[in-house]
Amino acid sequence: MDFTKQTYCNQVTSYIRSLIRKGTLEIGAPVKEAVLSEQLGISRAPIREALQVLVQEGLITSEPQKGKHVRQMTGKEIYDSYVVAGILEGAGVAESLPLWTEANMETFRSVVRQMEGKISYATKLDELAEIDELFHATLFMACDNTRLVEMARTLSKYLYYQHWITMFTPREYADRHHAVAEAVYSRDVKHVETALRDHYKETGLRMAQFGKEA
Repeated sequence: MDFTKQTYCNQVTSYIRSLIRKGTLEIGAPVKEAVLSEQLGISRAPIREALQVLVQEGLITSEPQKGKHVRQMTGKEIYDSYVVAGILEGAGVAESLPLWTEANMETFRSVVRQMEGKISYATKLDELAEIDELFHATLFMACDNTRLVEMARTLSKYLYYQHWITMFTPREYADRHHAVAEAVYSRDVKHVETALRDHYKETGLRMAQFGKEA
């Protein structure tokens, strides 16, 4: 990869995240500065900085004498992380939905139409990962609480992405997101909040099976 000196840390952080998401760095796998340095052809300093960022984000664990590893989660931790994400996203969208203009609503409808278009030819859930991120990002388009948006990112989905893509068929995925969309179209903030909480809880229940034993 071709890195610029000014953004080494950010680019290395994104690169390692992508390795985790793709499963190249598996859950529990050691993360070694020397190996990454050789792979990327850069010094260890920006890699060390990037790993500290990922430790703070919770994607990497760091223990004395044991080094750094891709984080493992118990089933309960996975479920809890989805519940928290649902609470945060539900609250953020419910609070900001009254601020949506008709233009905002049309932007959201456009994303839903894009999703439906992709469903028509998608055979696997990973083909919908990009539209999934866009769908949830669009829900936050009127929310100015950046900290809430950052916290709502589902850690376990990132770590266990290779399992997430097996959870639903593309059609099931679409039906679940249409349920959220219908709640948004209603502009009923309580309905929206409940729909999002239920959406995340269901996924969390399914994903929990991939956690390590407590």
